[in-house]
Amino acid sequence: MLSDTALTTDYLHLSYCPKMATLVVRWLRAVSFAEVQEGLRAAREMSYSYGAARWLVDVRRRTELDAATSGWVATTLLPAVAAESAPAMLHIAYLLSPTRADMLEHSPGMRAVTATAQAHPAYQLQLFLDEAVAVAWLMS
Repeated sequence: MLSDTALTTDYLHLSYCPKMATLVVRWLRAVSFAEVQEGLRAAREMSYSYGAARWLVDVRRRTELDAATSGWVATTLLPAVAAESAPAMLHIAYLLSPTRADMLEHSPGMRAVTATAQAHPAYQLQLFLDEAVAVAWLMS
């Protein structure tokens, strides 16, 4: 995915693709809650500055799962971003590794957070194992 604007740290690569009006959030390693907050604050600012209501979030390199952190993203951060994106509906495609998808399936806390996120009325969120399929969903 080609980008005109990018920001990279040791744990995160953010880019905006104007041809697809999509913000790409690629986590580069396992991160702390503070890094999640800092990284997603930067993503939120970039999203707002470009009016991006489509996010591709790549968590394939993140190995940890934390229901509390994921719950904060699902119930605090994403609804706020969705409000800033209005009247457009915020669409978030999460790109997972097969191992992470399996971990999600077997963690009751993560299953609950995922169900909450996927049913949230303020935004639409789907999980994907294939980037091309995730991008196609975002563009549909």
